[in-house]
Amino acid sequence: MVPQVETQVCNYLYAIVAHSQGCGRYGPIGIDEGEVYSIPAGQLAAIVSDVPNARLRPERRHLAAHHAVHKCLMRGARALLPMSFGVVADSAQAVRRILTLNRDAFLGQLRRVEGKVEMSLVVTCDVPNIFEYFVRTHPELRALRDRLFGGGRQPSEDDKIELGRLFDRILGDDRAELAQAVVEILAPLCAEIKENPPRGESGVMNLACLVARDGRERFERGVFEAAGRFDDNFSFDYSGPWPPYNFVEVELRT
Repeated sequence: MVPQVETQVCNYLYAIVAHSQGCGRYGPIGIDEGEVYSIPAGQLAAIVSDVPNARLRPERRHLAAHHAVHKCLMRGARALLPMSFGVVADSAQAVRRILTLNRDAFLGQLRRVEGKVEMSLVVTCDVPNIFEYFVRTHPELRALRDRLFGGGRQPSEDDKIELGRLFDRILGDDRAELAQAVVEILAPLCAEIKENPPRGESGVMNLACLVARDGRERFERGVFEAAGRFDDNFSFDYSGPWPPYNFVEVELRT
């Protein structure tokens, strides 16, 4: 007879909420269709589901379930602290210990994001070749390109490096200037704005904006106002609402 190996049941953490806003069960919407429920401790509650072990692969289905729980929680809780993927505790007792050890930090962060959601704004330079676009719009870059590459001249590696460095500097300066112009318009409409690195070489800015739940329409009007100050070579793409992923800054004590 083959002995059966006992599997330890762990608790996968999706989010932290205030106890008053997060008690109960949410149905089988968790990872591997696990039942999602709360584990309270004092003023806080952790939203969890049971998983058979402490290691989960970031597969698409797991990530989809992780974000689906956050989406469900947003409909009821005025504030939540979304956990990053893969936070697992050994037991309900371990979850309560996490809530107790991090109590003050969690409560402070919940106050910071209460009644707010995250909106994202990504701006890209929507042109076939961004280098050629910058050559056309920046005489300094065009002059160096023509000097190094003109007349059939074969540029050296140092020439290419020099041209690349100038392009990178101009690109960085333009990104900073354009982002500042957009932030000045959106700042009065947001509680906080975080500038993340642009996505790819054609990316101009990647903003995370903490916005009041009832202020989304004002934020959207602000995005259209900002977009109106740019020409057709720039694409504005905003999305949300999301949980405040970019505004949760708790260093988890365990």
